[in-house]
Amino acid sequence: MITEHLVDELKALEKLRHLRRSQVTEYPSLAIVLASSRPNDLLKILSQLEKQSLATFELFLGIHGFELSSPHQDLINQLKARNIPVNIQTFENSSTLGTVLTALANKTNTEFVAKIDDDDIYGPQHLQDLLDAIIVKNADVVGRAMNYIYLEGIDLTVRRLHKIGVSAVELWSDWVCGGTILVKSSIGKQSGWFGEGKSGVDHFLLTSVRKNGGKIWRTYGAGYIYCRSVSNHTYATDYSKYLKSSTEQHVGIWSNKVFGTS
Repeated sequence: MITEHLVDELKALEKLRHLRRSQVTEYPSLAIVLASSRPNDLLKILSQLEKQSLATFELFLGIHGFELSSPHQDLINQLKARNIPVNIQTFENSSTLGTVLTALANKTNTEFVAKIDDDDIYGPQHLQDLLDAIIVKNADVVGRAMNYIYLEGIDLTVRRLHKIGVSAVELWSDWVCGGTILVKSSIGKQSGWFGEGKSGVDHFLLTSVRKNGGKIWRTYGAGYIYCRSVSNHTYATDYSKYLKSSTEQHVGIWSNKVFGTS
């Protein structure tokens, strides 16, 4: 289902995408850090990464609590067939999320590092959009607004797009959605990456970047769906704040090519 409001948003996004890509002559090197303790979610996210429009990037994958299966390896082989290097590291079950992500980030040797969460939904233009934004805006961090949220417990996707707050887009900010963080490696390393905590790893990086004089740009959330599952998150929350602030609601996961869900 495509609403009139979504059509307007996607038109604005396409215009912005065309403008920014016309200013990018060459893409810098990019590494993804991805921590996973959920084998089913890992299958989904590996499939999404294989469909990314960005021609090349590296994947640093941290596994804890399970072993890779044949379907996992098949998807990894598909990435490698696209000339995307995949680096896999296994961690102890007791390892914190921050420890895993920081260890992975410290192994990278690229100009930029992107954090991907295994339980969210990323459209095929996600990585390229973020690189376009960070190059053109000359930012230290870019990320998306939280415009689309899937609430698994009630099987509902809500859309939020306001001129103020966390759903405002195309502005300098101190916050972006954590699953969409893309950071210059130099300032990421200087900031201690994602720390060593069990939770709050995104806040750690964003706060540290600001303390080190870094600039953070927030772009459109279209192309990314933040998923709130009924369990297995690093912090607990209820759904009321998402429902109260929504401008539209859609039963199920929103189906549209911008999210790679059509």
